[in-house]
Amino acid sequence: MSYLTDEEKAERIKQWWSENAMALIAGLAIGIAGLFGWNWWTDRQEGQAEMASELYTVALSHADSGQYTQAAAVAADLTARGRGTPYVAMGWAIVADVAVRQEDGQRAIHALEQARETAHDEGYRQVMTLRLARHLVSAERLDEAEALLAEVDSAAFAGLRAEVHGDIARARGDSGRARQHYEEALAAGHDTEFLRLKLDELPA
Repeated sequence: MSYLTDEEKAERIKQWWSENAMALIAGLAIGIAGLFGWNWWTDRQEGQAEMASELYTVALSHADSGQYTQAAAVAADLTARGRGTPYVAMGWAIVADVAVRQEDGQRAIHALEQARETAHDEGYRQVMTLRLARHLVSAERLDEAEALLAEVDSAAFAGLRAEVHGDIARARGDSGRARQHYEEALAAGHDTEFLRLKLDELPA
């Protein structure tokens, strides 16, 4: 077994350092940059979410007080500046609500399409899908509405889905199928006064 002298050990350490120093320094720099980058990104995300939350609250307040022009303006600002947060979809939902109150069906449809596309939560997305399907029925775009309902697969929305299927059948003049879907909605626990009214209005 051979042993290295202190001078030889020192020389080998110098050689290893000269060969690997740059890689070590670069790795350390990348690690530090990554840490600062992560902190900056999380701070930015938190700040953006807080800003979006505030805009949503303001837009909702305007809508609740009947200030629809202001509500639409703030909601539009939210959809532009709140990207990456769940509030974007909620902002589009407010835009749709205002459009409905202003009897602008096409704008409501566009806003609900955007709400679906930007929704982070699948449950919220399905709610927006059902709302969009209803508006498409009102616009007599029945095939599109029916295709959308295929995307609503949550048992929690079975009654609502059946009601919209009934609306589509009624719009097509198929009273028998409409009655079947409305009764299905009632059986699923979706028992509303408006649904019973629609059922009662169907021809015997």
